[in-house]
Amino acid sequence: MDKMAWLALAFQAFAFWWGAVFGSFLNVAIYRMPFGLSLVRPGSRCGACGAPVRWYDNLPIVSYLVLRGRCRACKAGYSPRYMLIELASGLMILAVWNAAVMPLDYQTFIVGGLTWLWLNPLVYGLIVLTFIDLEHTWLPDEITYPLIGIGVVGGVALPSVHGVSSVIGAVAGGGFILLVWAIGWAIYRREAMGLGDAKLLAAIGAFLGWQALPFVLLTGAAQALLATALDRLALLTTGKSIFVMTTTELDERFGESDLYADQPVRTAIPFGPFLALGALEALFFGTEWLYALVGQLTGRPVLF
Repeated sequence: MDKMAWLALAFQAFAFWWGAVFGSFLNVAIYRMPFGLSLVRPGSRCGACGAPVRWYDNLPIVSYLVLRGRCRACKAGYSPRYMLIELASGLMILAVWNAAVMPLDYQTFIVGGLTWLWLNPLVYGLIVLTFIDLEHTWLPDEITYPLIGIGVVGGVALPSVHGVSSVIGAVAGGGFILLVWAIGWAIYRREAMGLGDAKLLAAIGAFLGWQALPFVLLTGAAQALLATALDRLALLTTGKSIFVMTTTELDERFGESDLYADQPVRTAIPFGPFLALGALEALFFGTEWLYALVGQLTGRPVLF
């Protein structure tokens, strides 16, 4: 390989490492934020024996594999979710790098690099919000509000990405969910959608532009309906929810049930994770293919 190829590979390795390192911190946020715990102090500790996790046992992905998912001190197991989130974060940040910067070109490197840095918070925020919402049906304002601000400021500062579409996207995204919420409250006297979903969709619109919002809503709703059907089938056949097993119950199985013991049982599947999934699909796969399909089915072009 020539020097440019080696340089490109080095940048890609850095992007993956960068995402995995932040993924380790995302695990801390997912675990502590719902209980109002500090994200900084105390440092990471074993949930079973309380032993501090040494820096060399806290290396993303590698430490879990070396220790085989167990505490070095007491050998208690801990959830594989930690490693999976680190891996997913690394892969997604690498994918954003490849989309924003590659092929490596000196003329576009600065703009592409800034775009990559700007999209980092969106990926991290969507990961944290997904897992917190699955477990606690809560989308923290401490995450959604900064995402809206970063999305709008970055979108305007990088007009080659979205420009004014970021502002329109934030307003349209939040406004649509607020409208659905208001209609649901007026007719049924209950929330048809949570206000947290409005803030999340506003953040998504700020980063991806208003043109991506129909895609996010359509794919999110379709996947939510499919997930609900599968969840109901699982409850009928096994008596257990698919989504609880992938979050709280998984932690309980690996010795970290102390914080979850007094939590109420969730009876509804939150919509936030599916909005996040739709946003990631729009980011990585684009929206044109769905709009083209809708245009073919309806016989009318979708102009977004």
